[in-house]
Amino acid sequence: MSIAAPAPRRADALRNREAVVRAAAEVFAVKGLDAGIPEIAARAGVGKATVYRSFPSKEHLVAAVAIERLQWITGVALAALEDPDAGAAFERVIVAIAERQAGDHSVAGSMASLVDLPELSAAQAATQGALEALLARGRAQGALRPDATGEDLKVLFTGMAGVLRERGEREPAVWRRYGVLVADALRARDAA
Repeated sequence: MSIAAPAPRRADALRNREAVVRAAAEVFAVKGLDAGIPEIAARAGVGKATVYRSFPSKEHLVAAVAIERLQWITGVALAALEDPDAGAAFERVIVAIAERQAGDHSVAGSMASLVDLPELSAAQAATQGALEALLARGRAQGALRPDATGEDLKVLFTGMAGVLRERGEREPAVWRRYGVLVADALRARDAA
């Protein structure tokens, strides 16, 4: 028996988990959250048992997809902090988030009903922190309203996204337009 035998299984397990999360994101984007585990497993090229080894319930799988989305938003927001123009960077981030939701808003729309997992809470906190840093930088440069808060952004963006999801809107140009309007709502009056 080789000592190195367990390592490939661990690597295989990680690859399978990534394939399942990627497949779930694709299936949810097309069919919504009503999509079943068998379809997700088939798209990932694994059996249902493999899915359930990584995710004890479908809600845990949805949470894993949501965590991936939150990590993406965090990365986009943190990268935007490097842009010398905080106002333009803020708008680009909001528009990028909106465009991504145009193609798949099933998971984003269900964030409030996801299982309570420490990993999900940590991802939400990291995203909130990155967006707060972007807002703070915009306020400091005078590009955003001095009273603009993360809560303002949350209310404006989730309100806009909720209406567009309810309409079944999937056209990126429409989402982009409303993303710009959300960003404009938080701009400083003399920066507009």
